[in-house]
Amino acid sequence: MVYLLAIVLFLVLLVFILEKSPITIAPRRISTGAQNAEIIKVLLNLDEQPLEDLFKLYREQFGEGPSRYARQTYLKWKSGSVRPNKQTFARFMVNLPKVMSFDLKCEVLRELREAYLARDTYKLTVHTDDWKQSLMPLVETINEKARTAELPKELQHRLTWLAEDDVQVANALLAESQERQSLNSLMFLEKEFANIEQLLDNAGGRGKVTHLLKLPTGTISLKIKRR
Repeated sequence: MVYLLAIVLFLVLLVFILEKSPITIAPRRISTGAQNAEIIKVLLNLDEQPLEDLFKLYREQFGEGPSRYARQTYLKWKSGSVRPNKQTFARFMVNLPKVMSFDLKCEVLRELREAYLARDTYKLTVHTDDWKQSLMPLVETINEKARTAELPKELQHRLTWLAEDDVQVANALLAESQERQSLNSLMFLEKEFANIEQLLDNAGGRGKVTHLLKLPTGTISLKIKRR
């Protein structure tokens, strides 16, 4: 009897710990091809003036013939008739940050950070009368963890490239991309609040509602109950 009681107490304690502790999903390592796909997307969607500036820099650095070939190749890339040539792509990469706006650099870095950062999965039980207040501290914890996470080497290289080896620019890019990541989390949260309110209305105040809240850098499994 004492033995069975000890097992029950152990299981209750285990459930309590799992309920409060995050389950960490390791960051996925993006292949170089996937990273380059993001850069190619930026390259193919440059506005007219930045694109002309890029071709000008290309011509100054590599000559008239290679520049003419790059223009022809660029159009074929955009039409989808050919895949990017490694040498031409590498040459575009040399000067691409020079023609990218600060905002565009921040967006590229933000997307790469979201893909690289580890994701925690939390379980949280809240009540219908205070679930928003109970949830916000956890969201802030997730965002703070994302802000203070150390960048993997691959991402540090991308940051250095985007900042053109300027430490001050790199710090500004990183800070801005982190801030945008937090704002994105809050935007997601606002949308999810509306979804959860609808679920609660549909439930007619009976029983409980379970909802999976997916933020850019973490996931919260919510169990919402009435008091």
